[in-house]
Amino acid sequence: MRNARTTTALAVLLLGAVACTGQRADAPRAMASVRSSASPSCGSGTFRWGAVRQETRLTGVSPVVTVGKDAGWTTFRDVPVRTVVASVRTDGAAPPRERVVASLARHLGYEPGSLMAPGESTARHPRHPDRIRSAGAGRFATAEAVKVVDASFAVTCPDGPHYGSVTTWLDVPQGDSLACGTDPGAEAWLREAYRLACGPVSR
Repeated sequence: MRNARTTTALAVLLLGAVACTGQRADAPRAMASVRSSASPSCGSGTFRWGAVRQETRLTGVSPVVTVGKDAGWTTFRDVPVRTVVASVRTDGAAPPRERVVASLARHLGYEPGSLMAPGESTARHPRHPDRIRSAGAGRFATAEAVKVVDASFAVTCPDGPHYGSVTTWLDVPQGDSLACGTDPGAEAWLREAYRLACGPVSR
């Protein structure tokens, strides 16, 4: 009986040793899996800039106001046409988004802070209503726009280069007035505003 109990005890000890050995062998693989799935921080990575497109984009237009010859000052309130949201998108890397925008500003020769930070929206930065004194009678409207910047980039990270793109805009919005029946000029955003406010109606 003593030999049987001894054999049983040895078997239990051996099984426990095998289980512990198995856990130790699996642990490094589990940790490696966690490390490989984590996004590289790229916190101090350098940037290369690819295609950069800058375009003034219409963000709001007012309803048309019919003004008499001696109307004096008229207030125009723009209505949103589209919303531009500043954002940074990557292939899984995690460079600080503010660093991406700051690097783009330096690349384009803009003053620090002149490009809107990621998460900012034109909806949160509306222009004040325009008060305009007309020179004569007519049908008038106002429009507003921002200069949007779209760019692609590469950033160096601990595991190699990663790629992404950024959308932002200059922090100073633009505005202008329109007179229905008068050529709005060559700028695309003003021509778009003119069509929305004064263009022909279709069903």
